[in-house]
Amino acid sequence: MPDNSLPLTGVRVIDFTDGAAGFAGRFLADLGADVVLVEPPEGAASRREQPQHDGHGLRFATAHANKRGVVADVTIAEGRETLLCLTDSADIFLESHPAGHLAALGVGQEIMRSRNPRLVVASITDFGQTGPYRDYRASEAVFAALSSLLTRSGAPGREPLLPPGHLATQTAAVDVAYAALLACFKAQRGGLGDYLDCSLFDLVVQDLDPGFGMAGTATMGQPLYNAPLGRPDVRMMYPIVPCADGHVRMFIASAKQWRAMFSWIGEPEELSDPMFEHIFGRFMNWSKIQPVILDFFADKTRAEIVSRSSELGIAIGPLNTAHEILASDHVRERNSFAHAEIAPRLHAAIPNGYLEFGGQRAGFRHRAPELGEHTAELHGEPPRPEHRADGDGPARPLAGLRVLDLGVIVVGAETGRSLADQGAEVIKVENREFLDGARQTDGPGKVGYSFALGNRNKRSLGLNLRTAAGQELFARLVIEADIVLTNFKPGTLEALGLGYERLREINPRVVLVESSALGNTGPWSKRMGYGPLVRATVGLTTLWRHPDTPDGFGDDQTVYPDHAAARVGAAAVVAALIERERTGRGQRIGLAQMETVFSQLATEYVRESLQPGTLVAKGNSGEFDAPSGIYTCTGEDAYCAVTVDGDEDWANLAKTIARPDLAEKPEYATAAGRVAHRDDLDAVLQEWIAPLSPREAQQRLQAGKVAAGAAVHVKDLLTDPHLAARHQLGELRQPGHEQPLEALMGPALFERIPAPELRPAPALGSDTVELCGELLSLSEADIDELICAGVLEIVEAKSG
Repeated sequence: MPDNSLPLTGVRVIDFTDGAAGFAGRFLADLGADVVLVEPPEGAASRREQPQHDGHGLRFATAHANKRGVVADVTIAEGRETLLCLTDSADIFLESHPAGHLAALGVGQEIMRSRNPRLVVASITDFGQTGPYRDYRASEAVFAALSSLLTRSGAPGREPLLPPGHLATQTAAVDVAYAALLACFKAQRGGLGDYLDCSLFDLVVQDLDPGFGMAGTATMGQPLYNAPLGRPDVRMMYPIVPCADGHVRMFIASAKQWRAMFSWIGEPEELSDPMFEHIFGRFMNWSKIQPVILDFFADKTRAEIVSRSSELGIAIGPLNTAHEILASDHVRERNSFAHAEIAPRLHAAIPNGYLEFGGQRAGFRHRAPELGEHTAELHGEPPRPEHRADGDGPARPLAGLRVLDLGVIVVGAETGRSLADQGAEVIKVENREFLDGARQTDGPGKVGYSFALGNRNKRSLGLNLRTAAGQELFARLVIEADIVLTNFKPGTLEALGLGYERLREINPRVVLVESSALGNTGPWSKRMGYGPLVRATVGLTTLWRHPDTPDGFGDDQTVYPDHAAARVGAAAVVAALIERERTGRGQRIGLAQMETVFSQLATEYVRESLQPGTLVAKGNSGEFDAPSGIYTCTGEDAYCAVTVDGDEDWANLAKTIARPDLAEKPEYATAAGRVAHRDDLDAVLQEWIAPLSPREAQQRLQAGKVAAGAAVHVKDLLTDPHLAARHQLGELRQPGHEQPLEALMGPALFERIPAPELRPAPALGSDTVELCGELLSLSEADIDELICAGVLEIVEAKSG
């Protein structure tokens, strides 16, 4: 898309970041913001980091595409004045320096905001500006360990397994962008700017696969803190089955899907018991089902199985490889990758953005800048017009906005929940005939644990959209709505007569989000989509594997990319609202979970296109330096993640483990040398760490300035001192539950925006009568008649 047709056209972002934080600015740049990257005279560190290709840092190329670049040396007065002048005309300033660094130089956020009261300043650090971990060293492995994700990743009975790539910090970066957009939207409606303390650790805990978040069927409705230690065998939930040319993954959610499967495999007598029609009956008896499926699929190819299952309405996806994905017709037709110059004279395939607006992709437009490439250009531009900053308006940025939430299960629920937390009135439109799968663990008079976490702060309208009267009522609600959220199978809204063109006729200002597994277009668009099948189809499951075992897949307990895609959807909504302030028009947003994965593995996919064969399962060992990995400690299921990245880290580690002699050995003097002697160095570190508990190892190594993190379990987050100090866990008092539910807050610590309220999730239809009176002016008689006709639904009365 051309820059001037994107939703953040006219928004100026000054990006004084690098590393993981750089991807927050990249997300904003993809959406059309004018993002100006500020680098020191020697250039950003990621220009020199691995992986490299022909002298170009590939992480720099992916983090800073679509940006312009200038140089400012903030150690001297001239450079500091350059930075302040840039922020004088900006809407958002992103920085990722150590806590207090810019303030000590005289260019802290207070000075910037005194000069530009509408400026939003986001400080993005590994652990935030406050808390006992503030000065800790971090890495992707450390975040995975300390967030509890690591102990839930890996094959049954095996050691924990690091997820591939940089999924943790990539997901966090999107939520940083969301937080900045919330504050920017608030400011652009006539309010003041804000200061955001963004901790990547907090956001990994909240966003990647949250231990206190919605988990769909992955936990069978139970809190994760009740889970046994280790990697239990839960392969029956989303089983991976070998076939003639590889593997497929399946998820049979409903009785209807099971009946179709039962018929397809020939209605074997041993599987005819009605208990198999219930999802938990299948889970508990997978050992009886598995041999039949194994035998049936043994002579069939992935393509044959997926094609036939799609015809039958059964959710089965192939386990593809990265190479197969890059060559697939679906990805090519959707323009999911751009083949372009990503650095001067270097061409590669690069993921082409998370989102579509109005059917057009908001993705890669131009390469990352050369050092200082746009300095003269920016100096020659006229000053930007000033925006008003009259006051602060409502405390919550989305107050006064109404959302009609048709979303289901995790990604649907979490998108609406994110908006509700920030003040939007979110009305969940639902009915029992097509029940949200997340309601399967609801009981009489009780909302289930997982559903409650994903649907707090909402109201429920029981409305059957598969009736003409229900469609007419929904259309009337759209008149006064701001946002409609869906994650139906593509084409469902159109089949209901409620596609975007119809909604836009009713209300030209409405913003529609259409979230799907594999996108609204392309030959795979009609395939059934659940998170595990998305991971399989896009090649992530083949990467999330113990590399020493062909079938050692490690993502069975994982809820990804559901939460990550929900954060993308919420950020896209706020971007569209900012655009609506400028144009008066709504927007149609397309979001494919598939492309969330591609974008969050952007560096790895770029490298694969340039160096084929590099995007494979890598396990726990750091590829570019050593020792780095997951080490066994004292205790049950006890591990610690340790990362060495560079000569200084290596010297710090050698000193901390009382082996300074190792740092003096020439064979360990370089990263390449250490990688060549990885086994020897791993053995030395393992011997030192073995007698320690994970927390003891973490504390000793961090005291020596080595990135290390205990591989905690979900229950450990309840007593984590850093999360407590930063108020990252709140109490959700949900009727029907004896004790308050632990709920994650977020997405940042704002100066002007309060923490989310924690109001309970609704029972199905609990607000129907009230909403129909308030919003539709229906009389009691009208409501009763529509209830009798099955158009409206109210809360079911308790039996007995």
